[in-house]
Amino acid sequence: MTILPRFSSKYLTKTSLTQKTFRILIIRPGETAFDKGRHLHGSLDLPLTKTGKKEAVQLAQELNVENIAQLYSSPSLSARETSEKIAKQLGIPQKVLKGLQNQNQGLWEGMRVEQIRRNHPRIYRQMLEDPCTVMPPNGEHFRNAFERLQTALQWILDRHRTGTVGLILNEPAASMATSWLKCEKIKNLWNSIGSHGYWESIEL
Repeated sequence: MTILPRFSSKYLTKTSLTQKTFRILIIRPGETAFDKGRHLHGSLDLPLTKTGKKEAVQLAQELNVENIAQLYSSPSLSARETSEKIAKQLGIPQKVLKGLQNQNQGLWEGMRVEQIRRNHPRIYRQMLEDPCTVMPPNGEHFRNAFERLQTALQWILDRHRTGTVGLILNEPAASMATSWLKCEKIKNLWNSIGSHGYWESIEL
């Protein structure tokens, strides 16, 4: 299989992989206090809410039949708490990867998506249509965040050729990873903010 990031920018490169049966499960952590109001989580450490802890247990129950060999988690607190719950219940190893950290949203962290849409309509449209051009004030440029995430994903792909692994990622990193693995253009990232407590399977 050939995985091609769908950007024309020069900082992205092609990666060729030949694999048999290999699946990656993209797992969104359980709910945090920011999810209900669709606040930007960014790189903030937010614990799971009571609902989020229940969702982590539910995720573990759902994933019990998926034969996951290894969990890889973002360093964020909600991702780690979710990973620990799943790993303990399923009896599988877990590893925190710095490269899976969510994009640092700078001064936007804690703001609601609606606030940005209302106060910064041009930037809001850019993030929907062409996020690679956007850099949050005092935050991490999308290109840098995506490069970091891409490097972490490649590290995982290089170490697993068959079987199933789970990645626990906050939004929008989860959607960025999903698009890259599916060879799709990354767009509409605002729409994913607030998503939590579910997973999807990608076969490579």
